[in-house]
Amino acid sequence: MSETTSNKVPAKKANAKKVATAADGSQLFISKGLSAVFWTVSFVIVCAVIFGNYYYTNFVMIDETSLSRLTRVLLVIIGLIAALATALLTNKGRSLLQFARQSYTELKKVVWPTRQEAVQTTFIVFVAVFIVSLFLYLCDIVFLEIVRLFTL
Repeated sequence: MSETTSNKVPAKKANAKKVATAADGSQLFISKGLSAVFWTVSFVIVCAVIFGNYYYTNFVMIDETSLSRLTRVLLVIIGLIAALATALLTNKGRSLLQFARQSYTELKKVVWPTRQEAVQTTFIVFVAVFIVSLFLYLCDIVFLEIVRLFTL
């Protein structure tokens, strides 16, 4: 009996939340049904913003002053931000946020060139482009003269 109990490995206690995984291996932060509801709400908000903007500009006979135009544009921007925020609550949205955080972390690790290196590299690129364009121009002139010889 002691042999069977000694073979068991004690379970590790996890301090982090357990995250469910979908069939395709991606992480599920919320249920699929709630994620579908968020996608639907996001889609409805985008459709409402588009329809409202279309209706206001085509069927409301108010002279659109700069203040009313600014209000309409701000409402469109606020609506699109609300739709984006709703979409970010879905599983794919949270995965996108997680990817953005990881990308930002990697971006901080990049060694950027100094100003002198950037200027030197830019100068080298300009010189190379000038030389290649001059070569192509000369080739064009030579081929044009060859074609004129055979066609005249």
